[in-house]
Amino acid sequence: MQLRLPQTINSGHGEIVRFSECIREPDGDRILFEGYVQPGCGPILHVHLQQAEGFEVKQGVMAFQALGSDVKHLHVGESTVFEKSVPHRFWNSSEEELILVSWAKPAGNLQRYMTILFLSTSKRSSNAPGLFDAAYLAVQYRGEFDVLEVPRAMKHFVFPVVYWIGQALGLYKKYEVDSLGK
Repeated sequence: MQLRLPQTINSGHGEIVRFSECIREPDGDRILFEGYVQPGCGPILHVHLQQAEGFEVKQGVMAFQALGSDVKHLHVGESTVFEKSVPHRFWNSSEEELILVSWAKPAGNLQRYMTILFLSTSKRSSNAPGLFDAAYLAVQYRGEFDVLEVPRAMKHFVFPVVYWIGQALGLYKKYEVDSLGK
């Protein structure tokens, strides 16, 4: 389920994403978004288990790396696609703001996941979400997204317990669609 569009989210750590439109296509919805990334910033190694994700550089230079591959760079007008289940990371390797025009297909829960992630990171001094938020994301979206830099033991043993505690304490009511869409 998608949140309202358009929607702008801010990680609090050099990344802003503007979700603009969800296009219905015969083989699945495609969500369109723009990314504004400050020098040296970008997401850590992660994987979309159900979505392909495409990027085109409008300004700056995007460095990127798929797991096991060398670092590559995209300049203005160049693009790349990460197919589903390909672990990747990217960052702004220039001195100016990196502006990306992007899409993900199928749209799935990308907008919700990133909204929750950025709500958490924007309140913290690091770009890592808080423990309860990380547990929520890892458990709720385990079939759709994964962060490879989080140890397996944490994802398989610690996060489920923390998630259960968060559920019992009512901490996740703030993630209901009506709450996130405000």
